[in-house]
Amino acid sequence: MKRYRAIVVDGKKIVRRATAFGIAVLVTAMVGINIRIADPNGELGKRMMDGRKIVGESIPGLYGTREGVFWGSAVRSLKKAICFVLTFDPWDGRTSIFGEIPIVRAVSEGYLARTANQAALAAYNPQNADMGEGMAEPETPVGESYPIKEVDSAQSGGTSKITIRNETSFSINIDEMLNEPLKFDMKGDTPKVLIVHTHGTESYSPEGASTYETDKSDRTLDKEKNVVKVGTAIKAVLEENGIAVIHDTTLHDHPDFNGSYENSRKTVEGYLRKYPNICMVLDVHRDAFIYDDGSKAKFATEVNGVKAAQLMLVVGTNGGGLEHPEWRENMKLALKLQKKICEKYPKLMRGVNLRKERFNGHLTYGSLIIEVGSSGNTLSEAVSGAQFAAKEIAGFLNTLK
Repeated sequence: MKRYRAIVVDGKKIVRRATAFGIAVLVTAMVGINIRIADPNGELGKRMMDGRKIVGESIPGLYGTREGVFWGSAVRSLKKAICFVLTFDPWDGRTSIFGEIPIVRAVSEGYLARTANQAALAAYNPQNADMGEGMAEPETPVGESYPIKEVDSAQSGGTSKITIRNETSFSINIDEMLNEPLKFDMKGDTPKVLIVHTHGTESYSPEGASTYETDKSDRTLDKEKNVVKVGTAIKAVLEENGIAVIHDTTLHDHPDFNGSYENSRKTVEGYLRKYPNICMVLDVHRDAFIYDDGSKAKFATEVNGVKAAQLMLVVGTNGGGLEHPEWRENMKLALKLQKKICEKYPKLMRGVNLRKERFNGHLTYGSLIIEVGSSGNTLSEAVSGAQFAAKEIAGFLNTLK
């Protein structure tokens, strides 16, 4: 005789939850009305729209997900409060209605597990751009301690063979680009190189750190401790080798991370008006990589007996829809620099990262992002890696005089 398992659906509970959800929606709407009353000129709305525009410069597909650090935090706090009052997540149908049906709940839990894993894999942020909802870094549980793992991320396992992490639909012929001439030269005495920091507050781990605390910030306004210091080191090496450089130390991501790329674009355009012969713009960043177990990566190698952070060149394109017709010129420069650096230091560079986002690369033929280490590296490692690379960059640029 077959036995059947009865499935009982608590209709009253579903109705109660639906009613509670309706109340929550009503409260949210009332808050929205109050905001509108308090903001009759719509300045908040304009700011939000601007935020979407700026995020589009960083990561297409995040439109509408990021309204600035304050507003992103406020939205998350409001959601948490509503979930606490309702005792379930009203934004997830699996927890509000399907959760009452055992079979569907089992399927839902499998789905949630897969979703969580996908979110962890997506935490790798090569450009260290906005991750959405006001966050600039991959998120980990607050107030916990996790290890920092040293990782050798050299291209092609530390050989001079150039590799590309292509996140676009464009095809790249490396040999062809290496053999093509650039559309600029380094002749003349006027400044030809501009160093900027779109995310200037990005900083590093303390010296000797083997763990990190999730409630400690990876950002600082102290220009002696963030990526501005790395830019200063690059400038010094370039100048020592005969390259005229301007280093802008503006923290373009402070106080509003949302406006970072718009702010740095205006800065670069201002310098180009004043120094029209600038042909190379280096936007110096540092990466961030959090594994799904919460550990943080530091990309490091040893050069001449010195521990150095590994670097990555990032090239933007028009793949995201923004105008950037000459992005291949940026790519040619990146490949030529990659080749030059790796011939001397095979393990210093990670693979070149080609992206859909524009990253202000349309402003010159020689615009590049250079990621110096990650948040797991120390400042001294970042400075060392940048100095080794800068000397080779200077050597290449001097061949263009």
